[in-house]
Order: sequence, then C-alpha cells, then structure tokens
Amino acid sequence: MRQHLPPRIQSVDIYGGDQRLGVLTQGAHFTFQPSDPKRSPSLTMSTTDLAPINAGAMPAVFSQNLPEGFNRRFIAERLARYARVNDMYLLALQRDQGIGWLNFDSDLVIPPAGHTSLTDILTYSSAEPLFPQLLEKYYLSNLLSGVQPKVSLPSTGRSVEQPDLIVKCADPEFELLTVNEYVCMQAAAYCGLAPPKTYLSDSRETFVVERFDRLGGERWGFEDFTTLMRRSNDPDAKYLGSYESVLRATVLYSQDNAAAEAMYQQIAFNCLIGNGDAHLKNFGLQYAPDRSSIQVAPPFDITHTLIYPTLDNAMALKMSGDKAFPDQPTLLRLAAGCEVRIREPDKVLERLASGILEYCENSDEIDEQAGLKQSISRSVDHVMARRPTRTPFRHSKRRKHP
Repeated sequence: MRQHLPPRIQSVDIYGGDQRLGVLTQGAHFTFQPSDPKRSPSLTMSTTDLAPINAGAMPAVFSQNLPEGFNRRFIAERLARYARVNDMYLLALQRDQGIGWLNFDSDLVIPPAGHTSLTDILTYSSAEPLFPQLLEKYYLSNLLSGVQPKVSLPSTGRSVEQPDLIVKCADPEFELLTVNEYVCMQAAAYCGLAPPKTYLSDSRETFVVERFDRLGGERWGFEDFTTLMRRSNDPDAKYLGSYESVLRATVLYSQDNAAAEAMYQQIAFNCLIGNGDAHLKNFGLQYAPDRSSIQVAPPFDITHTLIYPTLDNAMALKMSGDKAFPDQPTLLRLAAGCEVRIREPDKVLERLASGILEYCENSDEIDEQAGLKQSISRSVDHVMARRPTRTPFRHSKRRKHP
C-alpha cells in the first residue's frame, strides 16, 4: 500500500465536521482560502470576507496536532522511499483523527488499520513489547502532538463501542513514567478536575487515556494555547509565555468567569503536583462547533517531573516573572491579577493540596515508584508555604520535558 501513496501533498481541503471550510495550499508560502464566511476553522481566524490568509508557516490551528520528536521521525523514516513527508503531508495523514473538530481531505486514501481492544492492551503479557506492534499498525493514523512516543487508536464502531484512545509507552530514561502520569491524572480526578479517564496496564508498560474532544457524540473544537496565543509550532515556542497570560487569554476567548476559575485550578494543580512541563500545548480551550459554548479543556499530560534528576526543577512558563515553582502568596497574586474574580483562591489551594495528599495516601500505584509519594508531598508543602521561599530562576541546560 505504501508504494501507492502520493509522493507529495500540496493541497488539503479543510472540513469542520461534514462542512467544508476552505482549502489549504502550499507553494512559496501557505495559503488558506476560506469558503464559508460564517464558520472559521479557529477562534483566532476571521473568514467573514473570504479573503485568503497567507503565511510563511502553516497556520497554528492546523499545525497544533502535528507530531513532534519520535513520532514524526518514525513516520518520516517509514515513508521516506515513497513520499516527501513535510507538514502538509502530516496534515493530510491526520484526516479525521486529530484532536478537535477539524477534518483534512486530500489525495490520500488509507485503509482502516484494524482493531485492538483496550482489554488486550491492559492485559498484554508477551515477552515481545506491545508498543512497537501498535506503532507499526497505527502509525499512518498516529498524528498526535508531543515528543513522548504515543499511539492513537480510533474508536471501534462496534455494538459495544470502545472510545478513542491514546496509548503511551514506558521510557527507559524516566523510571516508571507511565505510573507517574497515571498517579498524577488520578490525583486530578480525585481533586474534582474531571480529566479524561485513564488506565494503567498490568505490566506497567503502557498508560492509556481516553480522548476528551468527543462530547455527547459530537466532535468539539480544540485549540491549545500555542494556537490561541498565536505562537509558532516551533518546539521551543510552547515554553514562551506566562501563566498570567494563559489566564488572561482564557478570559478573553471565553468571556466566562467559570472558565477562568477552571483554568486557575489547573494551573494551581500543576504547581502543587510538581509538574515542570505544564507548557502552552498542555492547556487548551474546547468549544461547540457553533461557538455557543467555550470552556477549558480537561487537564491532560500531567507528570511529577521533580523526581527525575535529568530534568530541571523549574516550571515550563513564568509566574510573577520567573520560572521558580511558586509559593502560596504568589498563586494568590495570580488569582488577584486576573480580569475576572477568582472566588476564594485560598480555599481553592487548600482543597487541591488536601486532595493531592489524600489521594497519595490511599493510592496503591504511587508506591511502585520509589520516592514518588515523598517527592509530591514536598512539592505540595513548598507551594503551600505562606512565606516567600523563591530564589531567582537560573536557566538550566538540562532538558525540560520527559
């Protein structure tokens, strides 16, 4: 089948659900020609006059889900003999599997990859690792952003339907990363932040999370904050900005006090749990296709990074001007500096801190990673300190993300 793939993609039709929104072409530059003056593909785009939108790089709403790192290299290497794999080609491969409501139609015709059940993933016990098998089977549909190896499994469409899933594998450099992320996501659920449902395989080799962009059977739009803040898709751009700007942008786009409070809780939770990789692409807004509802996307991609010695001990974005993990007064100032009122932020912090510690005390999985419980507890204690304990942030050359 691979040898019949087109060697290059220069044009992709953009759909929102079943409705055509326009066409994206690539020549000397990228051009999006809208076709519907009433519906634009992005919260950041205006198509009311149907004027073409030209850019040197692919518009962010289209590039936000393109794979980075391992997955991008894997796809490019597999197709190197048959095709020129660039951003346009990856966009075409994405078809209707990207996070959000957009679909991408082109000359590509790819047959279904088949079915793998959640039960089979969670109970897999063969000596041959499962993840490489899933990657080989699904890589032509594996268009997910992020540097960590992951696989997207579409829903089954059977009588007992399995939801769309994202599967991540263990990383030999970061001990029990799957357990770490499972613990953090379960802690978020315990604290009432309503993350997508997560699973941990019996072997601890794979972590599985359900897709969150399918609400009531309808695909909702999704835009991460690299898109909403008009950043490029450059790998370093997601680390440029501040949590204050994330909160302000949430207010700007949603015009909703509840959305601002939900985003404040997510930011505070990431600080408390000790996640130094809470960058712009790990926060987002989701919205009904008619824009009648714009809300904060559920929390995702949360890990306790402070336990890994090869990663720096700073946050991904700035707060109060630097990247040191905040104390309680700093988080209270974050709430006070927002254009809308965050109600009783002190009680929000107390509730989240207590919830994290309570979950950790009752979790069986947390004890599987030596020192994880103690490290998370120290993180909570530091953030909840009432006296300033901050030191100026100094750039570390150690890597930022697992």
